[in-house]
Amino acid sequence: MAVTGIGTYSSYTNSYGNTQNAGNKTGRTYKNAHEYKNYLTQKYDCLRSRDYSVNINSSLLSKAMGDEKTKQWLEYNLSLIPKTIEQSRAYVAARGAKILSYSITIDGYDSMSSVMCTQDEVDPGTEKARKELEERLVKRKAEKKETEERLEKQRAEKQEQEERQYNLKIDGKDVTDLTGKMVELLGTSTSIGVMENGVSTFDVLA
Repeated sequence: MAVTGIGTYSSYTNSYGNTQNAGNKTGRTYKNAHEYKNYLTQKYDCLRSRDYSVNINSSLLSKAMGDEKTKQWLEYNLSLIPKTIEQSRAYVAARGAKILSYSITIDGYDSMSSVMCTQDEVDPGTEKARKELEERLVKRKAEKKETEERLEKQRAEKQEQEERQYNLKIDGKDVTDLTGKMVELLGTSTSIGVMENGVSTFDVLA
């Protein structure tokens, strides 16, 4: 099951203010926001990651080019993102899930947002129960097949028994004649019956 989480980060000023060397002044200038973005991409791993995405608002980029405070704040947060991602993965894994996708958007000074999609991992207990269910289904299927085979065998035996049942009609002069003809008929090895509704009928005339 996929679960999407949305978090908003703000007020980084305090933690940023306590880190004096997070984004030193370089005096470097850029022609445009695109050039500045290329510089940031080369410098910070989070902007080159294939496991998650980081988007920076174009207005913020333009502002950072001319405002040192904004620039330092931006680059400081870019430096923190890889560690933040790893912490998020560890937290999610501890809850028995994994991250499918993660995106961070830096909207403006002191304003960031993230979207994370996670998926619950298969619970070992659930997997065990599923395996037991499959085994029961296989066993039940085998038992059903065995029952069907037994019934089929019984039907075949019944049919064979019915095929060995005959209606004998013998005409004779007397009891002795009837008995003789019956013995003669039953003792013959030649098929002399005619099937009627699954039952052989013999007509023996005097």
